[in-house]
Amino acid sequence: MEVTFIILISILLFAELGRWIWSKVKTNKLEQQVREEKTANAKILHQKKSSEVILGQVAEKLVPFTDLFNHDPQKATFLGNPIDYIVFEEDEIIFIEVKSGNSRLSNKQKLIRNLVENKQVRWEEIKIKP
Repeated sequence: MEVTFIILISILLFAELGRWIWSKVKTNKLEQQVREEKTANAKILHQKKSSEVILGQVAEKLVPFTDLFNHDPQKATFLGNPIDYIVFEEDEIIFIEVKSGNSRLSNKQKLIRNLVENKQVRWEEIKIKP
């Protein structure tokens, strides 16, 4: 009777150990799948953001030739960074920043905008002597 009880307890313990090991293996597989999906999603997100940046760069170069641009493209000078365009009109100089999608002004662009709006812009001339 004692031997049968010990064998029965041993079988139950081994069965429980087997179930525990199986659940750990299954959990590890699921965790690996989650890691792989996160990596794949991150790669797709990076590609999407990269294509959005490229599209924005193309758009900012083409915008002077669209109806959105209210100035003569020949009077516009493309800078690209930190401001996209400066337009030299007869009676004013205009700073233009082109944004696409959900993009926003950078902190540096906001600072430039604020300086221009507060008329904190000046002229400086440098003369080089031969």
